[in-house]
Amino acid sequence: MPRRRTGIIDELNGNVNKVSWDEAVESFLDSLKIRGLSYHTRRWHKENLQAVYKALKEHEFALNPSLVTEYMLREIVLKMVDRRLSPTTINHRVRSLKQFFSYLISEGLVENNPVKRLEKQKVRKKIIESFNEEQVLKILAAPDKTRFVGLRDYTVMLLLLDTGIRLSELVGIKLMDLKSAQNELIITEGKGGKQRRVFFSSKAKETLRKYLKVRGDIPGNPYLFVTVEDFPMKQRNIQERLSIYGQKAKIEGVRVSPHTFRHTFAKMYILRGGDAFSLQSLLGHSTLDMVKNYVNLWGSDLQKMHRQYSPVDYLFR
Repeated sequence: MPRRRTGIIDELNGNVNKVSWDEAVESFLDSLKIRGLSYHTRRWHKENLQAVYKALKEHEFALNPSLVTEYMLREIVLKMVDRRLSPTTINHRVRSLKQFFSYLISEGLVENNPVKRLEKQKVRKKIIESFNEEQVLKILAAPDKTRFVGLRDYTVMLLLLDTGIRLSELVGIKLMDLKSAQNELIITEGKGGKQRRVFFSSKAKETLRKYLKVRGDIPGNPYLFVTVEDFPMKQRNIQERLSIYGQKAKIEGVRVSPHTFRHTFAKMYILRGGDAFSLQSLLGHSTLDMVKNYVNLWGSDLQKMHRQYSPVDYLFR
């Protein structure tokens, strides 16, 4: 017999307080799916809520969402702290709880929000690693561009550096996403399939042209970057290739990874006078939080930028 799904019908039948934790989570995840959130986002919330559910059981607290209190959840958070879980992990679970109970309240499945006053942990800011110019030139010189693999990998690195796109976005690029005439790429983000435009330089455009000529037409494979066997490249393939070039170039003190290329793009963009709002759009960040970190780290020569962009100097030059 299929498991009965709980929703608005149960509310109308007066069974609000009988909704189990599992049923409530299932309904919440269904709502995320309807909103178009990706499988990975839904799984992330599910894992966070499962961890809280397990902790509630260990404390012998009520497992019916409508009976969960702020006291119970504070006890759970304290237990996580005692177990030395990272502040980031704890905050992830608090974030999922906040969205979960917000949904339950909007659906009338619970009356009170036990997470409303639950605070997040203070997270120590991590050092953002990036390449310096010498390291960039060394790693770009590492591939043998006379061979297909080397030319492909050089193109990958140049595109990562020129656009700041994520690894997941890079492997998802299809030939139809490449707008060479406009020096433009259409990037599909993992979060809900949202799309954004990024741009590449004339140098990257010429390199892409050479790579595409060697890549050729591969029936049934619409992806831009492919293996020597003509299969789409996976994230793991690119991570392994970059690691090889990092060793070959003898890069030390910084991890050679796609995300380091992303940070390096942001660093060079800021240092060359780029503004935070356009950088946010290019990187696909939903908020300015991460971009503010970039500006705080690398936009330090504010006096020089003020001299360049001072409105008074401009008006009375």
